Amino acid sequence: MRKIFQLLCLLIIITSLNACSSDKDQDNGVNSDELSYTLNTGASANELLSDSRFSKIIIEAIYVDGFKPEQASLNNLLSFLNNRLHKPGGISIIEREIPAQALGSYSITEVRQLEDNIRTQFSVDDTLAIFVLFTDDSNENDSGNSVILGTAYRNTSLVMFQKTIEELSGGLNQPSRVNVETAVYEHEFAHIMGLVNIGTALQSDHEDDTNSAHCNVDGCLMNAQLETFNPLNMMNIMGSGIAQLDAQCIADLQANGGK
Repeated sequence: MRKIFQLLCLLIIITSLNACSSDKDQDNGVNSDELSYTLNTGASANELLSDSRFSKIIIEAIYVDGFKPEQASLNNLLSFLNNRLHKPGGISIIEREIPAQALGSYSITEVRQLEDNIRTQFSVDDTLAIFVLFTDDSNENDSGNSVILGTAYRNTSLVMFQKTIEELSGGLNQPSRVNVETAVYEHEFAHIMGLVNIGTALQSDHEDDTNSAHCNVDGCLMNAQLETFNPLNMMNIMGSGIAQLDAQCIADLQANGGK
């Protein structure tokens, strides 16, 4: 199994921040009727990007009681996906609340186990299903000023550490909640779309040599430099708007069936 990436993303805290991560899980395959949801991160990038197998997407968004994402952030995510994915049948979100889990913190193993217990939507026929969990606690690997905001941990599975996101946004001298949520959600979805070079092949040399699965273009949504921010600059960075995918990342997606 490929080493867990300590990836992204965007933000926050007093010195440097590992805001997101991408984990590679393994499975032995897909049966004839449905796409397995326990493949490696990025393994289903083409199925996600193109309409060759699936013409529509359903996102099962499950949030722990009290940690519902902002509707504006979900709307921004839908817009992002519609701009990049060929899904003529549409992309929709089903939201569902679950009780507090009282785990104290989450390991990715615990996240996987929880998904296995509560996931109800699966990729079959012309519909690709994506599972997104919004948690009531932090990642177990958070330490001091290094925190994880989200992880793409399977081919159609993501976790957003919503409690951590909320603690680091929306308050005095903090970036807006919607901006932070949007940035993290879009970044994690871009990983299951195969960026950078984890299922969607490079069309040009723009992967960061020292930060796997990141783009080396300044200002790109997938750039590893967005992990380390001086808090004095944080509001200026988020105030300028959400980072976008650069032309080279978009070219990679388009070559793998995306827009």
